[in-house]
Amino acid sequence: MASGIGYRGTNRCFPFWEDFQQCYFASTEKTRGDCVPARDDYVECLHHFKEIARVRTIQAVERSNYAKAKANGTDHKIEADAALEESVRKWEANVASSHENLNDIVEIYNVAKGDHVGPAFVAVGALARIYAGLWAKDLLKRHKGQPSTAAAKVSEWLRDNYNLYIELLRTMLRHKDAPMQVAALRTLMQMMEKEGQAGCRAAGGYAFPNESYLEAIVAVLDNDAASDHLLRTLNDSYVSSYDDLRMYFFRNIAKIMSPDYDPFKNSTSRGGNAVRRASVSAVLIQNSFAVLSQIRGAAKAAGDDASSFWVALPSEPGPTEPAVLSLSAHRRAFSEAWLAFMRQPLTPGIYKQILLTMHKRIIPHMTDPTGLMDFLSTAYDAGGSISLLALNGLFTLITEHNLNYPLFYPKLYALLDRNVLHVKYRARFFRLLEVFLGSSHLPAYLVAAFIKRLARLALSAPPSGAVTVIPMVYNLLKAHPSCMPLIHRMPEVDAETGEEKVAADCDPFDADESDPAKCRAIESSLWELETLQHHYYPNIATLAKIFSEPFHKPPFALEDFLDHTYTTFFESDTAHRPKKAAALATQPPTSLVRPGDALSDFLVV
Repeated sequence: MASGIGYRGTNRCFPFWEDFQQCYFASTEKTRGDCVPARDDYVECLHHFKEIARVRTIQAVERSNYAKAKANGTDHKIEADAALEESVRKWEANVASSHENLNDIVEIYNVAKGDHVGPAFVAVGALARIYAGLWAKDLLKRHKGQPSTAAAKVSEWLRDNYNLYIELLRTMLRHKDAPMQVAALRTLMQMMEKEGQAGCRAAGGYAFPNESYLEAIVAVLDNDAASDHLLRTLNDSYVSSYDDLRMYFFRNIAKIMSPDYDPFKNSTSRGGNAVRRASVSAVLIQNSFAVLSQIRGAAKAAGDDASSFWVALPSEPGPTEPAVLSLSAHRRAFSEAWLAFMRQPLTPGIYKQILLTMHKRIIPHMTDPTGLMDFLSTAYDAGGSISLLALNGLFTLITEHNLNYPLFYPKLYALLDRNVLHVKYRARFFRLLEVFLGSSHLPAYLVAAFIKRLARLALSAPPSGAVTVIPMVYNLLKAHPSCMPLIHRMPEVDAETGEEKVAADCDPFDADESDPAKCRAIESSLWELETLQHHYYPNIATLAKIFSEPFHKPPFALEDFLDHTYTTFFESDTAHRPKKAAALATQPPTSLVRPGDALSDFLVV
């Protein structure tokens, strides 16, 4: 389990183990309970305890309902359904025994699309087994060049009925019950596997049935009734588990999101008056992101062999290497899918989630990460929390992929306003800001501008914001000694009186200037730090006094100050035991107003 690699490739539960392990090591003793869902997912993947319990519950309810129906004398419907199920099994046996009974497929199909739920479910399973056998015997393949032969006509008739069955399965994906949706998806994927194997035998090499796969994906994603269980099954059981399904899923997402995509082209359900889709629906965007964002193993590591395929590789793959064995093909499909998706009209929630994981889950797998430049630049220019979330991805492109973005630091400086100390992503922003300003090659005026802006914001910040700014400023001054005059600059002195010159505009810093090169921060002083030494919260005042001492202490670990809130301050203060009891009045009052009080002249008690 340490590596997750077994004799058949990556273990199916290993991604859940990675999620749990990552959560566990990133948590503290207080937050370790947040990892319980990840642990439960891993245990459920291994042992299926919840699934088994659910099946047993369903079976118990069915037995109970049958007993009640029998006691009430209404079991005739149940007996009719049982008889119909028995007929389905008989028809299935007839088809399996002789090809002369292929017409029974129509009878089974009529039951499958009927109103009797139990027999319909049995009929769907029977058709799956029948068509799996027909694919294995190559009875569904097209006879090119021999359309008039008896075998070709039978094959064409079987394919027509098979297409009706597949369309019925796609209709079941919109069923109101999630288990029915999942059952339909699993049957669709089983049929696609058999079709792919038959295609490989006919082609003499690897042949993936992407037309069927594309239609199945569209039926799942462009579905306003799609349940979370259905989308999770598509990802966990198929897309994330098999290399070929993952690569062709990316390709199909790029195709679906293309403005030239015709959903009826090559479709078995094409109508006579079909028209091209006008735009991508909001449901399709939402469901596509739900699957895209959860795909694990987006691109294989260099040198690895593809080890897991839904449509198995033939023993003789053919004269050319299949695309599913090419690392570049996987990365190209991944890149095209995400770039096509990012061109869609995204909701603010999806926009933020993409930016949150951009630098870890998208950029490392792109063939050309600079293709994200427009998306990240637009997000960085948007302002507010969107700009904060775009920082990491944009900085990754600048430092690792040679992106030229000369306005990066002016835009970063513009983000430092009063709102930045109140937003949800404050801790994330300051982590990145420490990285961005850590280079020793930055000019002194630029660093001084950030230091001065941070100090000014701390004056009106809540305690949780001020406690982050103070160590940040201290670390910047330690890392950039050229900015030390901001602390040691002495005020001007009147030559005649010897007194300090104090004026309303004595600070040359221009807080309204958006360009750090023109704000004149390097000519100013950090008088704000002196003000913070008199903060109403004693812990802030004590922390700010470090600037009055020699700079001999090591830099602060900024991570220790990022997650403070009013709650943590309150818990810290209430947990502190005073060294001695507070001074209280020991003489009880004898009257409402004592002699000599201000109110004694007006009130007589």
